[in-house]
Amino acid sequence: MATTVRHDLLGCDGFRVETPDGLVGWVEEAWLGAESEPAALAIRMIDGRDCLLLAEDVETVVRESELVRMRPEARLLELDLPRVDTASTNGLSASWRTTGEVLEPPEPPGAVALFLLAFRPWRLAPPPRPESERPLWVNLVVLYTALTLVVGLVIGLCFLVARIATGSAI
Repeated sequence: MATTVRHDLLGCDGFRVETPDGLVGWVEEAWLGAESEPAALAIRMIDGRDCLLLAEDVETVVRESELVRMRPEARLLELDLPRVDTASTNGLSASWRTTGEVLEPPEPPGAVALFLLAFRPWRLAPPPRPESERPLWVNLVVLYTALTLVVGLVIGLCFLVARIATGSAI
């Protein structure tokens, strides 16, 4: 990999990460190697998973478009949960490691999902948890939709009964 691309990895937090197939996620932060040079990027994928993209798997960085393009054969390594060690010699130490598992990139979002990502960016969307309940706004939409359907059916039934009983709905 060219030194320019490796150097460009610094300061690209928040940039979009794309494959030739489409959007994968956003850069959370650059990870530095032994000589304080960028060695990898921590990525938050559009489905909420965290992964690591090694510097040699970056094809280009386009600062004007805030875009990082991955190589087609790039690997995304799954990140384990961050760890904090309070027994460190300097008082506090934090680390984040990969599990070693290679993650498949998520399916590129469709036109509607891509449009919605502009209004609800990744920074506001927590990773999906199967045991969590739906957000309040989803519950309200379902409630009002059901209520509208019930009221519409009752009104329609009233007109139908009047039509059957009297021969006219009015």
